[in-house]
Amino acid sequence: MAIVERWTGAEASALRQALRLSVRAFAEQELGVSVRTVSNWESRGADITPVTEMQRALDTALARADDDVQARFSRILDGGPGPQETGTLATAAEWEAMSQLNRRVLLKYGLVPLLGPHDAHPQALTSSGSPGPAPFTPAAPPAASWARPIFDAVLNPTDVVRRVASNASAGSRTESGDVAVLRQWAGAVLTAHLASDYAKLSTALPTLVGYVEAANMHANATAATVQPLLSDVYAVAAWSLIKADNSLGAWIAAQRAIQVAEQTDDVLRVAAATRCMSEVHMRAGNFAEATRTAFLATVQLDTAHPADRKTALCLRGAALLSAASASARRGDSREAYAALKAAAVCADELGEERSDLGNVFGPTNVAIHQVAVAVELGDRQGALRRIPSVKLDRMPAVLTERRARFLIDVARSQHDDQAALDALLQAERIAPHELREHRLTHELLRDLMSRERRSSDVRAIAGRCDLLN
Repeated sequence: MAIVERWTGAEASALRQALRLSVRAFAEQELGVSVRTVSNWESRGADITPVTEMQRALDTALARADDDVQARFSRILDGGPGPQETGTLATAAEWEAMSQLNRRVLLKYGLVPLLGPHDAHPQALTSSGSPGPAPFTPAAPPAASWARPIFDAVLNPTDVVRRVASNASAGSRTESGDVAVLRQWAGAVLTAHLASDYAKLSTALPTLVGYVEAANMHANATAATVQPLLSDVYAVAAWSLIKADNSLGAWIAAQRAIQVAEQTDDVLRVAAATRCMSEVHMRAGNFAEATRTAFLATVQLDTAHPADRKTALCLRGAALLSAASASARRGDSREAYAALKAAAVCADELGEERSDLGNVFGPTNVAIHQVAVAVELGDRQGALRRIPSVKLDRMPAVLTERRARFLIDVARSQHDDQAALDALLQAERIAPHELREHRLTHELLRDLMSRERRSSDVRAIAGRCDLLN
């Protein structure tokens, strides 16, 4: 049996995960405390207080768990699941290598080392006295200037709340208490995200964070209405910071989206935000953890209500596509194509293109990912064979980000430089911000410039991407 001398929020979270319970079920069935109490423990990682009653409740829950649960609990505390639990997913060694974005490490160190000087926090020691995971490096703001206001709002929402409260008292805004208006505003921000409208995201999203946080503080009886909206807003913030290559900022936003959704036991939003978290890990280069987290999102949907079948299919399929992409980047073709095949089954049943809770999925998006996975696996010929099967005209016009992202992969798959350039120019016409800001565009353009004359069209587009300085 695993021994816990003094329970912390991190250990409580590990036990809940081992028992495979939602926050609500864990709080009510196992501990007899409020959902908010458990959520606060897990987010802070602090010692459980009061010690006496809670120690007994947690000890009892662990003692009556079967051997499999106790083994899972021990593995999570040790840094992650072993290969026997995850099949071809993360091994214990891989999990340890992912410690920079590891949930348990963040729970242990909190946000102080994330924000403070790196040398102010000495390296931790494990119980055996050997060096443990290094503390976080400071969270640098995103390099993309458009994302800085979003990053600041996620990092310090209290300041944004104060600012919008001041604006409201001055009569410039009255929406802070109107949930219907806030929901409409959030829909417009989500549309901006799906269209890669970075200018709109930069101005509207930070202010929206402040208004929805303020509404949540004063919600009382309407908390169940405001909290799904708050989860959605933080999810969009996480996706935005992913695009800005700010993995730690995106991690904070995605974690907040998950926690808020868990407080109302909103299975769909928990899964949607968990899938977003997998993309955070992918952008950070933690591909094994990205795969594991994407598959976790699919499992979370097992308890979705039958009435939400189409949304659950959309979310499950999107998570499987994330798993396929992460597996491909790890070089695991078998797992990548297995996830793609499972996603295709979801798409066949869904039979349409959807974007539920900001998760784009459908038959066309599966076809797009078949190309992307082949490119990631270095199979250019396979990618070229699959390109004709992608019918972009079947995708809703608003989903310009998906269209442009596909064309970037088309460019990456080409052997002919002119064909690659033509695909990039087409992507730029569809979604200029997506094309010009994307790291894959930059990588491809640098490669093309190494073979092009200074007067070529390649350098013209490179200039628009700020790559010539």
